[in-house]
Amino acid sequence: MNSPHEQIRQETITWIQKAGAMARDRLGTAVASRKADHSPVTDVDHAVQAALMQTIGRQYPHDAVITEETQANPDRHASVVSAERCWVIDPIDGTRNYARGLPIFTISVALMEAGTPVVGWIFNPMTRQMYSASKSGGAWLDEQRIEATDGPFTGDSFIAVPSGREEPLPPIIHQWMDRAVFRTTGSTALNLALLASGALDAVFCSNCRLWDVAAGILIAEEAGAIVRSPNGQQYFPIDLATYSNATMPFLAAGPTLLNELLTEYQRDEQKP
Repeated sequence: MNSPHEQIRQETITWIQKAGAMARDRLGTAVASRKADHSPVTDVDHAVQAALMQTIGRQYPHDAVITEETQANPDRHASVVSAERCWVIDPIDGTRNYARGLPIFTISVALMEAGTPVVGWIFNPMTRQMYSASKSGGAWLDEQRIEATDGPFTGDSFIAVPSGREEPLPPIIHQWMDRAVFRTTGSTALNLALLASGALDAVFCSNCRLWDVAAGILIAEEAGAIVRSPNGQQYFPIDLATYSNATMPFLAAGPTLLNELLTEYQRDEQKP
């Protein structure tokens, strides 16, 4: 397959890997601070983001960019309102881990057209694994095609959840914990990549935003998983011009398991 999106997927891998090497080399020496919302950020978040944006600005000067961190030179890129394409960047997804020296984090980059992700990359710098996908081109782990698992909810189902630190987990999640195997990586993007590769069977996230999920949703769905809001709705296409950091909670799994999880989740939410 040699579509324009597939060509961009292949061409972009190298410079995301270079940005990842920068993060890998600075693990344990990054300087952390707090943002206005008290969440952590490091000087490496800004350095990785700057490197990615410099390359995008040089190679795709007519594209817009949305990032998790503050942009040092926002005028270098096209406006989200007028641009036909937009790059969405999370320079380090798992900053809490990274700031503590815990080697579990990713770099997440997505290219969106008409409010929908069409190419996505999630790079794990510590394992050097690159998860990627292009619209209708399938999902990949390095040069190997990957597929998500599917099947009923069992005691061997692997489900990834957030830590619950920012807000309490819904009661149904605690019930699922007694029935399945749970994992918490601290990186929403990594969870979705692991879902796409079959290492996880399902992912739940409540306090995530566009840059956390834009690449991961595409990769997971190209691998055969389904990603929906807790009320069963799709998030894309989205109006990027009006997006203002709204949360995008979701459940993701293969079709059979997702149907079970959504049914139980919604039933529990409707209890008086």
